[in-house]
Amino acid sequence: MKKQMFIVLFIGFLICLNAVVFAQDDADVRKELHGQYKKLAEAHDRKDLKAIVALKTSDFHAFFTDGRVGDVKIMEMYSKEFLARNQPPFDFRFTIQKLTVSYNKIVAVAATLQEGSRYQYLAGKRRKVETSVMQREIWAKTTTGWKLKSVDNVRDQKKFVDGKRVDPTKPYNPDEPPYSPDDKGTKQ
Repeated sequence: MKKQMFIVLFIGFLICLNAVVFAQDDADVRKELHGQYKKLAEAHDRKDLKAIVALKTSDFHAFFTDGRVGDVKIMEMYSKEFLARNQPPFDFRFTIQKLTVSYNKIVAVAATLQEGSRYQYLAGKRRKVETSVMQREIWAKTTTGWKLKSVDNVRDQKKFVDGKRVDPTKPYNPDEPPYSPDDKGTKQ
């Protein structure tokens, strides 16, 4: 009986060694990810699609709130269209709300608040567009540093045009009243 118990415990130990076990926040990884966010913001300022793509893994994908999944090619096309539609100055800020890092520091999961502003021509006029969104990101440590592997569950998205809150899922209409997702007319 003791031999069987030893074997079971030994197998359990081996399984634990091979599993990616997660720890809580890691200051060094957080600092490195902040550096990657800074590079991403700077790439947007330069409208440098190649640099934006280089910050992501070759199997990068995004999960949209409607259930669609955007693979690396779809997301590259999305970034290209975003850069074509928007004009600088860009002001992107990334705040890591929560960070969980694997003990071997090869995977990091971040709950990140992404806020940004830029300019677009909407309804015949150059307008300031501000957005904020909470998202879950998975980062992978590669030979060239941390790269974004996936973005999941984009939620709590807010959008303002010239300071007025608008529905982020609809085309901009300057004649609509401010958007209030709670239908109470209050600005959130």
